Amino acid sequence: MPQPPQGDDREYRVDLHNHTSFSPDGDLCPRILLELARSRGIDCIGVTDHDDLAGARDCLALAADDPTLPRVVPGIEVHTREGEIIGLFVERAIRPGRPLADTAAEIRSQGGVVYLPHPFDTSRRGTVHRESLSAAAALADIIEVRNGRSTRPSSERRAGALAREVRAAAAAGSDAHFSGEVGRSWVGVPRMPTREDLVEVLRLGRFAAEPAPWRYVPPWYYLLRSAAAKAVGRRRGRA
Repeated sequence: MPQPPQGDDREYRVDLHNHTSFSPDGDLCPRILLELARSRGIDCIGVTDHDDLAGARDCLALAADDPTLPRVVPGIEVHTREGEIIGLFVERAIRPGRPLADTAAEIRSQGGVVYLPHPFDTSRRGTVHRESLSAAAALADIIEVRNGRSTRPSSERRAGALAREVRAAAAAGSDAHFSGEVGRSWVGVPRMPTREDLVEVLRLGRFAAEPAPWRYVPPWYYLLRSAAAKAVGRRRGRA
């Protein structure tokens, strides 16, 4: 990953959970995702499509050709038997539907980082099942404590407490599927992270003040849009 000059006093905004049109409920082509992220001040972006690495690979190529775009962390959001988990800095797609522990082991076998998304957003089907959450948190290098689609501030406060309890690094992800969601959640860090030091850099991160209550209203709209997109995709698949 190309690096900007280090040692300055600037803050780098890192947003580690986003989707492209390679996700069945995503609406953003890779270039549009990166251009929107750039326009909203994101310096480093995780591209984490559902069970698919193609969007991340396209974004990597785009960012390599245009250094004004955000640096890309390639990732994948994998559906496991116990719920969703993200692998960051992975190079090969990971088969869905397996036990979460096996999926985490495969992420690590690729030199990747295990990221637990939206652990208390129980309104979403993909959230890790309650009875499996403690085990999932113990496996995680990073826990998402700010998610752009969170519908309750309490879920984010509980995620922060969980990260502290298991001593995982805390992170933020917009979980963007549509243009209005890009850049909603990020953490500010003192240097651009790499595969080797991502967890360490996040431990130095700064979160903005807790969002105002109105911030939790728009996610309902986007969650409904995603549900509709998935339903349309299922009907097309049966046609």
